[in-house]
Amino acid sequence: MRRRTGFILAALFIGATIASADDFWIVPNAFRVNVGEEVVLRGQTSSRFPTSRSAVAVERVATATRISESDEVAVSGLSIQGRSLLIRDRPAQAGQYVLAVSLHPRSVRESADGFRAYLDAEGATAARQRVEREGLLAGKDSVTRRYAKYAKTILQVGTGGAGAFARPAGHIIEFVPLRDPRSLRVGDTLELRLLFRGSPLSGIPVHADVVDLNADRDAPSSATHASHETAAMLGAFTPDAQGIVRVPMTRLGLWSIRTIHVTQAASGSGADWDTHWGTIVFALGSGS
Repeated sequence: MRRRTGFILAALFIGATIASADDFWIVPNAFRVNVGEEVVLRGQTSSRFPTSRSAVAVERVATATRISESDEVAVSGLSIQGRSLLIRDRPAQAGQYVLAVSLHPRSVRESADGFRAYLDAEGATAARQRVEREGLLAGKDSVTRRYAKYAKTILQVGTGGAGAFARPAGHIIEFVPLRDPRSLRVGDTLELRLLFRGSPLSGIPVHADVVDLNADRDAPSSATHASHETAAMLGAFTPDAQGIVRVPMTRLGLWSIRTIHVTQAASGSGADWDTHWGTIVFALGSGS
């Protein structure tokens, strides 16, 4: 009876670990606004783009930055509305901007088997193989996994102005487009460079999701969207040795490119493993 109870508790522990693995996106209400008009963006966290399961607390935001071609400005208009973190800004000059948000790290203590299940569920193949090859979990009942999340989006204010799409935000992990998403058409391929601590990162899975531009951001995260095209349908993409990942633009819509990178934490840092989540959101279509 004890063994059965222990097995049930372990299974629940593993399941809770996997269920908590949510992406974090910044999703604007509109990707083009007038000069001086308020920009409203939603910080969404769930496993179904672009919905949100719960709101990220304001105090968990480490940085919120508006990046133009020539400068960076901190964004302070943060609040909570329903299941979303709201980010409000009012750019005063025309141009293209990158809005970038990073979240403070959090830690979770989990069983060794729970960590293995987490790596499998997230497709962190390289980390999983290293764990087994080097016996990094041998003799350990539990590990501390620390995770942080980084999100970016691109929007246009007014008409004209300099482009900012190629400017890095300085996040630990981030996608930097090599081509302006505004110039893309269906059938084109978007090239992005994946950076980890400022250097190209290769060999980890990158996924893409696309929904209609008017997809309901307020829908429950468990809802099924008829317009939703899953990552499995789009496939997984792998950055090359220069960190470049190539994603075919298969349809108009609201796009998300996302990845996670799992690394062994530095000795004495208070964690055994670090998980870095990175996303970028942009629009493809005349309504953007």
